[in-house]
Amino acid sequence: MWSFICLCLLATNVLAVGHRSSRLFVRNDCPTQTVNAGDGCSSLARKCGISDQDFLRYNSNSNLCSSLQPGQLVCCGQGTTPDNSPKANLDGTCRTQTVASGDGCSSMVSKCKITAQQFTQYNSDAKLCSTLAAGQRVCCSPGTLPDIRPKPNLDGSCSSYVVQNGDTCSAIAAAHGLVLTDLDKFNDKTTWGWSGCDQLGAQQAICLSQGSPPMPQPLSNAVCGPLVLGSKPPSPGSSLADLNPCPLNACCTHWGQCGITPEFCTPATGPRGNPGTAPSHQNACISNCGTSIANNAAGPKSATTIGYYESWNSARPCLNMRVSSIDTDRYTHIHWAFATVDDSFDVAINDSSNQWADFTKLQGSRKIISFGGWGFSTEPETYDKLRQAMSPAHVNVFARNIVNFISKNNLDGVDIDWEYPGAPDIPGIPPGLPSDGPNYLAFLRTLRYILPRDKSISIAAPASYWYLKQFLIAEMSETLDYLVYMTYDLHGQWDYNNKWSQDGCQSGSCLRSHVNLTETNFALAMITKAGVPSSKIVVGLSSYGRSFRMSDPNCAGADCTFQGPESTAIAGDCTGTPGYISNAELLSLQDDDIIKSYYDTDSNSDIMIYYQDQWVAYMTDTTKASRTGYYKSLNFAGTVDWAIDLQDFYVSDGDGDDEENLPPTDPLPSCDGHFNTIEDLDAAAGSLPQNCKAFYTLQTLHNVLDDSIKKYKDLMNGGYDDKFKTYASSVADSAGKSIQNFMEKHGNDYFSCIVTEPTLCCASCKDEATGWGDPCARCFTGDKCRRQSNGARRDMQGRSALESDFSNVTSSFGPSDITVVNSVLSQRGDGGPPNSVPSLKYVKVAEPCPPDYSQRGKSQSTTWDQSVSWTLRGDQSDKFFADLLGDTGIPKSKIKFGTNNRVNSCQPWLRENDGNLCWNYGYDFNYPQPNGYGAGDVSNPKAVVQKALESSNNIQQQLSNALTKVKLQAYYADEWELVDAVSIPVLLIAHAIEEMNQVEEIADKIDEQKKKALILAFIGAILFFIPIAGEVLGSVVEVGDLAAILTLVSAAGDVATGVYSIVDDPQNPLLGIMQIVLAPLALANVGQVAKAASIRRGMSDDDILKLGGKLAASMSTIKKVAAACKR
Repeated sequence: MWSFICLCLLATNVLAVGHRSSRLFVRNDCPTQTVNAGDGCSSLARKCGISDQDFLRYNSNSNLCSSLQPGQLVCCGQGTTPDNSPKANLDGTCRTQTVASGDGCSSMVSKCKITAQQFTQYNSDAKLCSTLAAGQRVCCSPGTLPDIRPKPNLDGSCSSYVVQNGDTCSAIAAAHGLVLTDLDKFNDKTTWGWSGCDQLGAQQAICLSQGSPPMPQPLSNAVCGPLVLGSKPPSPGSSLADLNPCPLNACCTHWGQCGITPEFCTPATGPRGNPGTAPSHQNACISNCGTSIANNAAGPKSATTIGYYESWNSARPCLNMRVSSIDTDRYTHIHWAFATVDDSFDVAINDSSNQWADFTKLQGSRKIISFGGWGFSTEPETYDKLRQAMSPAHVNVFARNIVNFISKNNLDGVDIDWEYPGAPDIPGIPPGLPSDGPNYLAFLRTLRYILPRDKSISIAAPASYWYLKQFLIAEMSETLDYLVYMTYDLHGQWDYNNKWSQDGCQSGSCLRSHVNLTETNFALAMITKAGVPSSKIVVGLSSYGRSFRMSDPNCAGADCTFQGPESTAIAGDCTGTPGYISNAELLSLQDDDIIKSYYDTDSNSDIMIYYQDQWVAYMTDTTKASRTGYYKSLNFAGTVDWAIDLQDFYVSDGDGDDEENLPPTDPLPSCDGHFNTIEDLDAAAGSLPQNCKAFYTLQTLHNVLDDSIKKYKDLMNGGYDDKFKTYASSVADSAGKSIQNFMEKHGNDYFSCIVTEPTLCCASCKDEATGWGDPCARCFTGDKCRRQSNGARRDMQGRSALESDFSNVTSSFGPSDITVVNSVLSQRGDGGPPNSVPSLKYVKVAEPCPPDYSQRGKSQSTTWDQSVSWTLRGDQSDKFFADLLGDTGIPKSKIKFGTNNRVNSCQPWLRENDGNLCWNYGYDFNYPQPNGYGAGDVSNPKAVVQKALESSNNIQQQLSNALTKVKLQAYYADEWELVDAVSIPVLLIAHAIEEMNQVEEIADKIDEQKKKALILAFIGAILFFIPIAGEVLGSVVEVGDLAAILTLVSAAGDVATGVYSIVDDPQNPLLGIMQIVLAPLALANVGQVAKAASIRRGMSDDDILKLGGKLAASMSTIKKVAAACKR
C-alpha cells in the first residue's frame, strides 16, 4: 500500500517538473497564475516567466489588461484557461454565504471566494448592494437561493418568532428568506400587538408565515387579557381578547390592566388595526368596553328612600337628633347605624343615648338594623369581628342570632356594612383574606334561608373598583332585597399626592367633589355591568361635605390644589373633624363668612368657599332632588342619604333631659371617670363636670404617656434597627426624585439645553393649530404646507410614510445646530385614498434649563411635552456637584448621566435614537441620575432616640406625682397651667412613637406615595425626639442630613417639614418647654410650671399645625375641654 502511494506522488511531481505552476494539468488546460490586487499584464508576464508578447498571445482577450480582477486565472502557456468557477448544487440552488453586521458587497465577494464579476452574475438584483441586511443570504455560485421561508404548522398556526432586543424587520426577514412586505402580509390585522415595523418591540410574537397568529408573550404585571402569565389559547369561537376578563366585567386594556373610566374603556386599535394595539400615547380597551349603565331595562316596583341615623350623634357637642325627630314621611326605610358583634357572635347595641327603644317603636318607615361601618370594620380591636362571624365555623350562629334579634325587637330587616371584605390595603390592619368574599356570600345565603321573607336583607357596597372587586356582587344581588351603593366620598384628603386618585391631576391634590356625577356614573356602569340589576341598587346621597384648605385662596377650579397631607380644613363646631362637615353646619354659616357659593355644572354638585380659604363640595336639597329624578329615570331602586342627623339642627323634645336643675347647694360631682386616650376625652368633652376637666385632661395625658413609654421601650429593645434599615433603604430609593426637583429649580444655573420643538408652515400655521400657544413660532417656509398621506405607503427600506430631511436654522434663543424633521401629522390606516394633512417639522432649539415653556410653539401650560438634551457647562461642573450635594445629600461619586423617561412616549422595546418620532416627546437626555446611592449613605440618629427615652422616663415620674396631688386636691396652683406645661412634652413623645411605629418592614417594591409616607414618618419621629432629648437640631451630628432628605422626598408642606422649621430654630418653643420640664422636680415648682405654660400659650395655631394634624387635633381637644373654664 505505502509503496503504491509513493509511486503515485512521484509520478505527480515528475509531471509538474519544468512548469511554473503547481497545477496538475488535465486535458488542454494551460499553466496559470492567479491575479492579485495591483497586478497588471506586465507583472503577470514576469510571474509566468514569459515575455509580454507571449503573455498576450496565450491570453487572447483584447481587453484583458483593462479588466483584470483579483482571483482571476491567466494563462502562462499554451492551452485554455481552466474552468474553476463554482457550480450550482444538484438541486439547482446556489451555494450561499450569510451577511454579517457591517458586510457590504466587496466583503461578500471575499467570503464567497469569487470575483466581483461572478458575484454580480450570481446575484442579479441591481439594488442588492444598497439593501444588504445582517442575516441575509447571497449566492456564491450559479443557481437560485434555497427556499428557507418558514412554513405554517400542521395545526394551521403560523410559524412564529419572538422578537429579540436589537432585532429589526429587515434582519428578521433576511434571516428567514422573506422580504419586508411578507411581514406585513403575515401580521397585519391579525397578530396581537403588531403595529408595523416602525413600532417593532422586543418580546413581540409575530408570524413568519401564513396561518393563525401565535399567543402573545406575557407581561409580568398584566391582570387581564392574553398577556397574563400562563394564559392558554382561546377555545373555538372566542378570541384572545376574551381571555382572563377583569373582575366585575370591568374594562381590560391592551396592556392587561383593569379599570372603569374612559382611559380603560375606550376601544381602539393602532395604525394596522391589529388586536392588542392602540393609537400612539393612548390605551385601548380590548374587552367589556364602554362606560354606559347596563342591566337597567326594568325599574323597581316602588321607589326606595333610605335614611341612615347615626346612633352616636348625641356624643357631639351639638347637632344632636333624637329618634323622635325623624320625619318618617320622607323615608321608606330608616337604618340604625350601627350595631356591632360581640364575642359570642350576637348582636350588640350601644344605647348610651337611650334612643333604641324609640327606634323600635317608629311608625311609617321600615326599621332596619345596620351592622358594621367603617370604624368597626377597620379598627384594630374590631376589624376581625365580621370576618370571624361569617367564617364557616360561626356563620350559622351569627345568622340565627340576627334572626332572633330582628324578631325580638320587631324590626323589618338587616343591613350589613362590612368595609371591606378582602381589602388588601386598609391602614393599621392585616390584608383581607381571599376567603372573605365567598364567606360573605355564603353568610347572606344562609341568612336568607332562615330569615322570614317579609324581612329584608341589604348590604352596603363601595363605589370603588379596587374594593368592590373582592365582592361576589352579582351572586350576592340574587339574595339581596336591595343594595346600598355608597356613591359619596369619591374624593377626600386621602387623595393627597396619590396620582391615581384623580383624572387629570398628577399630584392627586386637586379640589374635586366627593359626589361628582360623572364619576358616579362610571361607578353605576361598573356595578350594573358586573351583573347587578339597577332595580336593586339604592344610590347614595350625602348630607355632609368634604372640605379642604385651599393652597391658594384665589384658585378654586378643578385644577387648583389643597393643602396636605393631613387635613388643615377648619373642623365644624359639631362634627369636629377637619375635612368633614355637615350640611347643617354649612347652612348655619353667616353671610359674611361665605366668600362664594354656587352650583357646579361639571360635577353636578354644590361648592362653597368660606373663611377665606375653605373649599367644600356638598349637596343641597335641590341637588339631591335633581339626582333622585335622574336615578329614577335610569330605573334605579331609589336613593339613600348619609345621614339624616347631619341635615339640620333640632331643639330638645321637651322631656326635661336637657334642662339644667342643679341646686347651688349640691356638692361638686366626683371625678371618678377614667380616660385612656385623647379620643376618649374628646368624645366625652361635652359632658365632663367643670371641676373635673383639668384632672381628666391630666389623667389622659398621664395614661397616654405611660402607654407611649411602654411602646418606646419595646422599640428600643430590638425594633428600632429594623425600622432604620427600612427608612434608609426607602431614602436611597427616592434619590432620583430629589435630583429631578433640584434640576427643575436650579438646572439653568449649570446646564445648557436643546429642546425638540414642533412647528407648522408659516402660510397656514394659524389655521392649522388648535390650542397651540403660538402656532407660528419658528414656522417654516419653502416647503409644502400640506402633504398627501395614507397608512399603506412605505419606502424600499420598509420605513413608514414619515419622511425626513435635515437643514440648519437660526435659533431665536441662541446658537445651536437645528435638525428639522419633516413629517406627516396624520395618516390613514385603512389603505384608502390619501388624506391631505398639515406638515409638521421638529426644530431643535437652544432654550433655558428647564425650558421656558412660554416660548414654545406648543403646550405652554405643560411641563412634560417635548424632549430635552442637557449639557453640563464645563465651567459649572464643580459648582453643580457641590450644590447638588448640599441640597440632596448625594455626592458626585453617586451620580451618573443617562436618559430620564418622563412619560413613556416610546414603547419599551424601541431603541433610543432609532429615528422614531416618539423620542421627540417626554425624555431628558444626558440627565443626572443616582448611581449606587444606597442605605449605607444615610446617617443613623439612634443616639438621639436613646437619649430621648431617658428624658421621657423623667417626665413620666414627675407627671405621675403631679397627678396624684391634683386628685387629692393638694395642688395649690392653676391646674390648667400644669396641663399646658406638660401637654406638648407628652404629645411629642406619643406622636414620636406613633410616627416611628408607622415605619414597618416593606417588600422590595413599594409605590412612591407609601415610600414617601414611610420616610416622612421616620423623619417626623426623629424631629420630635430631638427636643425631647433636650437638644438643638444644629448640634446633633447624626441628623445632619435630614434637611437634604426632606428635599429628597419633595416634602414641602409635609408635617416633617413643618416640625423641621420649628426644631431648626435654636430658640424654638419646644426646646424651651422641654428644658424646663426636664429639670429635676420641675413640675413641683409652680414658677417653672407657669413659665413652661407661658411658652406653650405663646405658640400660634400655625406653630401647632406645623407639628402635624394629629398632634394639632389632640391640642384642639384639650383646648375644647378647657374652653368653658378658662378666660
